[in-house]
Amino acid sequence: MVRSGVTYPKKSGFSLMLDRIKQNMSSCKEVASFLKKRAAIEEEYGRSMMKLSQSILNSKSEDGKRGSYSDAWKNTVALHEQVGEIRLKFASSIVAVAEEVSTLHKNTERSRKQLKEAGYKHWRAVHESENALEKAKSKYEACSEDWERAILNREQVMEGATTMMMPSSSKAGLAKSISNLQLWKAATSSTNPIKVQKLEDDARARAAISNENYKQQLATTNTMRTQYFQVHLPRFIRMLLETNEACDHGLQTQLIKHARELEEALIHEATTLSPIDAENIERGIVKTVERVNNSADFEQYMVSYFQTTNQQLQKTEYQYSPYSMSPEAFNLALPKPVFGVDLAIVTEREGAQVPSVVEKYIQAVERHGLRTQGVYRVSAAHHNIQQLRNMFDEEISVVASALKLYFRELPDSLFPKSKYYAFIDAARHEDDRMRLIAIHELVNQLSDAHYSTLSALMGHLYNVQHLEAENRMGIQNLAIVWGPTLLDSPGDAANFDTTELRLQSRVVETVLANYSRIFDV
Repeated sequence: MVRSGVTYPKKSGFSLMLDRIKQNMSSCKEVASFLKKRAAIEEEYGRSMMKLSQSILNSKSEDGKRGSYSDAWKNTVALHEQVGEIRLKFASSIVAVAEEVSTLHKNTERSRKQLKEAGYKHWRAVHESENALEKAKSKYEACSEDWERAILNREQVMEGATTMMMPSSSKAGLAKSISNLQLWKAATSSTNPIKVQKLEDDARARAAISNENYKQQLATTNTMRTQYFQVHLPRFIRMLLETNEACDHGLQTQLIKHARELEEALIHEATTLSPIDAENIERGIVKTVERVNNSADFEQYMVSYFQTTNQQLQKTEYQYSPYSMSPEAFNLALPKPVFGVDLAIVTEREGAQVPSVVEKYIQAVERHGLRTQGVYRVSAAHHNIQQLRNMFDEEISVVASALKLYFRELPDSLFPKSKYYAFIDAARHEDDRMRLIAIHELVNQLSDAHYSTLSALMGHLYNVQHLEAENRMGIQNLAIVWGPTLLDSPGDAANFDTTELRLQSRVVETVLANYSRIFDV
């Protein structure tokens, strides 16, 4: 930790407790936030439940059933109103706990901040004293080196030495101050004994003063360090520990309180819906609904109904009275062909989104043929299909078994020829997601008649593949059978690329496999 240029030891009990209290504060903040949101949810639920229940209880509508059902229904709604009241009360208790936890968080944060500031203050004082000690020591050593140098210089001058030798490097103190020959010569340039003696006396005085200052600062620093480590630091750690324990205890107490209130609310709600005492057991929601007597209510309704109406039912049979149609209208009403006719024309003529031939064939297959093995893969004889086609042209109510032939003979295939190559290119995507997106966009561009008919057909085939275990017609088999039928190449048949058969099947397979997503069903 660094504060105001002072580095505090990271691995210390003081730092440990500060970090632990910080964790505790974070937990308090998290709990308080959760409880406040939970209280809002419970309050909204309780108020909504009471508002809904009261709106039904105060309703004057007479459209519903009367008798025992009406009584049971009102009692059921009243129980829901009681549940709403329980939830509102529980929400209030949650708010109280959340406020207590928030207060605990604020108090803990304040105590931590105060103790942190006080602890840093004492450590900063110790640190500053240590810095002053380093300065005093450095000054003492420098003055001592000056004195040593003055002593050696005086001795040489007194002896009249003609050659002045630089002190040996074994004297660490002197070697620190005199680092080169030029400095040594400057220190020994004077040869006047009186001046040299005065220099030595001044150096001795300065060394004595700096020595005394160094000793005093050393004693002061050691005293402060001893007091800090033996008195202040243990006291701060103990106070931080007490703060942490108070936060631990307070948070746990509030969580226990919340847990008990939650338990009580749930038990109260449960016993309201299903009382356990014999005196009120019949007031439970299950017993209330079980008391409904539908037969008696119906009999009461019939009596009341016939008492309020005098209308008599006509029991005799009506006679058939055929309508005499004009020759012009009769000619217009003659059956019209459906095979080989454009989808848009058929749907507009019938006033439907999907041709009736498609819907009726799908209904017939889903009613009787979903479990038939090889459905759509096994082809019927050509003359039988043509016979069914002629039947459909003559009577629209006949269920055609030639659904594939119907789509094959469309002037424009279900996947229009104008978009054939766009669908083929989309099917070339090896990435399933990109292929689905491309094909989905093309399907959305289809005309209403093509889109609705494709949706109906794919929904039917989607039901067929659900029974693959019985009819052996999964998505891939259906795609292989229907691909060439629904996608007709606009190019010359002689130049048809057989590799497009696989891509045609892939288009149908992608649409069928993603039926729900593409058609939003």
